[in-house]
Amino acid sequence: MKMPKYLAAFAIAVDVVALLAAPAPAAGWSSGSATTAALSTALFNNGASCGQCYQIACDTGANTPYCRAPGATVTITATNLCPPNPSLPSNDGGWCNPPRAHFDMAQPAWEAIGLYQGGIIPVLYQRVPCARMGGVRFTVRGFNYFELVLISNVGGSGSVASAWVKGTVTDRAPMSRNWGANWQSFAGLAGQALTFGVTSTEMGHIPATMSARYLVVLALCVTSATAGDWIAGTATFYGGKDASGTMGGACGYGNLYTQGYGVYNAALSSVLFNDGASCGQCYLIMCDSSKTPEWCKAGTAVTITATNLCPPNWALPNNNGGWCNPPRPHFDMAQPAWETIGIYRAGIVPILFQQVKCWKQGGVRFTILGFNYFELFLVTNVAGSGSIKSMSVKGTNTGWITLTRNWGANWQCNSALVGQALSFQVTSTGGQTLYIDNAVPDWWKFGTTFTSNQQFDH
Repeated sequence: MKMPKYLAAFAIAVDVVALLAAPAPAAGWSSGSATTAALSTALFNNGASCGQCYQIACDTGANTPYCRAPGATVTITATNLCPPNPSLPSNDGGWCNPPRAHFDMAQPAWEAIGLYQGGIIPVLYQRVPCARMGGVRFTVRGFNYFELVLISNVGGSGSVASAWVKGTVTDRAPMSRNWGANWQSFAGLAGQALTFGVTSTEMGHIPATMSARYLVVLALCVTSATAGDWIAGTATFYGGKDASGTMGGACGYGNLYTQGYGVYNAALSSVLFNDGASCGQCYLIMCDSSKTPEWCKAGTAVTITATNLCPPNWALPNNNGGWCNPPRPHFDMAQPAWETIGIYRAGIVPILFQQVKCWKQGGVRFTILGFNYFELFLVTNVAGSGSIKSMSVKGTNTGWITLTRNWGANWQCNSALVGQALSFQVTSTGGQTLYIDNAVPDWWKFGTTFTSNQQFDH
């Protein structure tokens, strides 16, 4: 699923430091999830960013020794403000001073991407849809003619742009942000059933009705704004604790460590793998705790890259061992990725997932395999949609030659290209086309890899 461009189109290098101890969250929530962060003032935006979700990766391209592993990411929720410290310079202790984009992360979240002794690391980040179970929640506080409504458990964009309230005997009244995720009203609503209108920062309108009782949280029977964006499936794991058993695979990436895909990868069932067309795509996955709360790690999500096929097992039924049989949408995840969201002994868990933008360090890479008049081009390190829809090659002495998918992420050509410089025309499944002139010099040999200076955005 294609994310809104203004959410998916940016990856920004910033610094981030582990949160070892934090004050009461400025968003108004009580602590409970280990995947949270305080945002610098430039990101916090006077509370308008409360509840937003960010996918964060340690920037291995910044030559820091403190990144945990290639491909490791964590998704956090903005729940607090990291205040500026004017007495310290922005590059030496005043990490949250404007205009710095900075995350002061809960330590468990930080240690998912960084080594403890690093203290502060450069990161790449982007906003992603928030995964929430159940409906939007309203907590009503206040006294007499002053109501303070905390809006929480917001899916989709995660944050609220505006809200109004209507009582049984009162007209609709706009609410204003008091602080963080708290919205205020002076309508005198005690004793009335309340209807709320809530507009997210990117999504549509959510009408809902509740009975108001002060200091009581009531979860509404409405789904989050992006419930339709999430797809139900299942997930198992393989490959061992170090994911070494996931190397190779039906996409042809070979050593996932050296290729930059790391341990956050998965084999897709045939209905998702799509004969290799999904190779390289990225998926945001969470365990569906509404179905198996005892086997899910609440409040967690993980982003994986599709690197392999989970073949069907026709000897077993779909609901008892044949997990990857069509038409099941199933992920056989690398064990480290799976254990981010599920309890080891569960073995298999129900999940919700959606495709998200991939980010990569550096440009698209081309590895040339084959012999004589047969060239096989392995395309790796693809950002944006992560996968390739079509591809052509042009030699110094040829016109454009359309390539066909041979297997996985390998594209074939049956022309004599040895001794020629090569240019590529590559179109992603997101619909973006790159023209990469002279990506490969004329001295190339079979088995060599070349990195371009261009990358996909979608």
